[in-house]
Amino acid sequence: MTTAVECRALDRGYGSLEVLRGLNMEVATGSIYGLLGPSGCGKTTLLKVLLGRLVPWGGSALALGSAPGEPGAPVPGPAVGYAPQELALYEDLSIGETLRFHGQLQLMDRAQVAQRQAWLLEFLDLPSTERVVGKLSGGQKRRVSLAVALLHEPQLLLLDEPTVGVDPELRARIWDHLRTIADSGTAVILTTHYIDEAAQADSVGLMRNGRLLAEGPPAALMEPHGHVSLEQTFLLLCRREGGESGLAATPDAEAGDVL
Repeated sequence: MTTAVECRALDRGYGSLEVLRGLNMEVATGSIYGLLGPSGCGKTTLLKVLLGRLVPWGGSALALGSAPGEPGAPVPGPAVGYAPQELALYEDLSIGETLRFHGQLQLMDRAQVAQRQAWLLEFLDLPSTERVVGKLSGGQKRRVSLAVALLHEPQLLLLDEPTVGVDPELRARIWDHLRTIADSGTAVILTTHYIDEAAQADSVGLMRNGRLLAEGPPAALMEPHGHVSLEQTFLLLCRREGGESGLAATPDAEAGDVL
């Protein structure tokens, strides 16, 4: 099985604050990787490094075989899809205009965009394409952001808290779809606070204070400790690392930054 993402001794921070500390991580092609950890532990920072938005301070990060942003690298570009935790949508555009705009950015023709748009509106239970994004509810905006990430069927899909505020039925449909596209070869990395849902991933990384305490298939992480939930295993590893207080979030890098 080939590797879609590989990080070795990765360091990155903001100003004088170190957020990622010697992080090692590996994500297989055609798999779902769930990244778990408290707010501020570095999950979003890691995704931004993989997108090429942030340059590592030390170590290395490879996405689809190349360092993001280097000449000829597939990332950033149509090979990757990203749904950020903070919504990054043009509020004066309609849903249809948003999808057509991003389709052009991803070099899709009008017919492709129209076909994907019709499916995404039904799949994500979105209103009419004429509805202006700025007049949507917070949950609807989040689903539009997810639609943008899924629109061009990328090889690498990065999702930052994609199921926050999503009802259980739609959450289940999203996970079913992630399973389908992973089985067809897409690598999916998602962050989540819902530890129970992460058990559906092929592999999980338990993250604290900028590094992974452990990674592997959920059952393999739980079995040595006789646990029946990832939450039990995560708490145990955190206590071993430095006491229950270690679950506290890393301080924000700057006001308003999402780590």
